[in-house]
Amino acid sequence: MTIEERVKAAEAAVLSLTAERDDLRKSVEAAAVNVSAELDSAKVELATKDSAFAELTAKLEEANAKVAALEASAQSGVKEAAAILASSGVEPVKSEGTAEAAAVSLADQYASMPAGPERRAFFKKHKSVLFRTK
Repeated sequence: MTIEERVKAAEAAVLSLTAERDDLRKSVEAAAVNVSAELDSAKVELATKDSAFAELTAKLEEANAKVAALEASAQSGVKEAAAILASSGVEPVKSEGTAEAAAVSLADQYASMPAGPERRAFFKKHKSVLFRTK
């Protein structure tokens, strides 16, 4: 191979490598743009979820406040009913613990049942009471 042939081969190799480098640069830049777009999309989605979370948290706090108000109202209703009954001459009956005793009784009854469809049906029927006691 002569020097001219070597120079031409080297120039061809340089041109090939330059074209390959340019292609790689374009693909890297395109990937960076795609990643940037995905990041922006993820940021928007995160902001949406954060606002939804804040909204749900506010609703939960509102619901908890309503529950507390209802429980206080129920307690005052019980006291008011006891006062009305006492004013009419009826002896007050202690009702505290009756619901808890019934719940414990249901829990004991559930625990004593053998596994099977009857136990599952019993659980479905009394699930709210069983979880309240735990």
